[in-house]
Amino acid sequence: MVIDHVFNLDQRFNDLSDPLKSVAGKDLETMQLWVPSERIGLHLIDIPSAPERKWPELLPWMLEDRILQPVEEMHFVVVGRTDNQLQILAVSQYDMQEWIRIAENMGVSANAMAPDFMALSNEPGILSIGWREGVLLVRETENTGFSAHPDIGWPMVESILAKSSNKLRLSISLPDIDMVPPHLRIDADINSSSIDWQFAHFPAINLMTAGFKPKAKEKVWSYWWPVAASAIFMFTLMMGHFQLSIGNLEAQIEVKEKVYLTNFSQIFPGPKPSVNNLKSVVEDRIEYLFRQKQSLQAIPVSSIVELDPFMTACQCELKSLSVSEQGIDIKVSNGSKLTKKSLNIPGYQMSMKQVTDAEAGTFELSMTPVSRGRI
Repeated sequence: MVIDHVFNLDQRFNDLSDPLKSVAGKDLETMQLWVPSERIGLHLIDIPSAPERKWPELLPWMLEDRILQPVEEMHFVVVGRTDNQLQILAVSQYDMQEWIRIAENMGVSANAMAPDFMALSNEPGILSIGWREGVLLVRETENTGFSAHPDIGWPMVESILAKSSNKLRLSISLPDIDMVPPHLRIDADINSSSIDWQFAHFPAINLMTAGFKPKAKEKVWSYWWPVAASAIFMFTLMMGHFQLSIGNLEAQIEVKEKVYLTNFSQIFPGPKPSVNNLKSVVEDRIEYLFRQKQSLQAIPVSSIVELDPFMTACQCELKSLSVSEQGIDIKVSNGSKLTKKSLNIPGYQMSMKQVTDAEAGTFELSMTPVSRGRI
């Protein structure tokens, strides 16, 4: 996990051409941040007699007399406890919001914050003192310490030394040894090293609790899974719709096949063909009927057909029939009734004469088409 001080986040800018350019809202990098201890108060209070689940509601009012700001504007975190007391860090909600805002503007998503005095080493019997740009950092125990201007910080260090039941040794890291009061240099371990914020051990303490809990960093899946789910849902609906449509079409096709086969039986005699051969069979039957029609309309056959009404009920006996492209010659006996009928057939030239050398009532009828193109 990347660690740095909130005051160092401005160094993350690589594009110096536009120093006011914000990276807020982009893919934020998760980091643990040190925050200025001078903005954080450490308080020791007696352990409440109420159940621990009710402490978050009770602690603000137990500290009301010690805090200058209204308690409803403060954020409280229990960081440790002894046999009789709780160690509580109090920080303004406004400061918490500002640190989170600064981090996001620098492209950082903070998931933990801790007072920067805790970046100093912690060893039993040793009071660690460090430096941060004009501010003295002091760490007394694992959870207790402070930061202050040297004019206030050194007297506070002397007070801790005076009140300690055990003799404490000083471990001081300052850029200039002359910054240490002379009487505190005695038996003190002094060096000029500075605090490495990125490699200092980050404590288990986290100011980001309650309403300031870090937001879970959304993964790429969280952005596109709703779209993917919607696409899958739509695809499923489409497939269901296609299946229903195919089923309906198959049912309609089956009904149409039955109708076509029934109509075929009503029009054409003989067995029903299979559905696959229905089209070719119908085409063959139609072609056959068309040829039949052409044959019936040919001149010899059409002439006989046209003669049928004239010969109906004549009670005559056919003696001979001669058919050619030039017409029809018919000889009948007992055809006296034919003389009473009109010999007018449209499209044909008609003539009838009695045969004298035959039995009585024998007639010869000739029928010649006027136009060979007649259908």
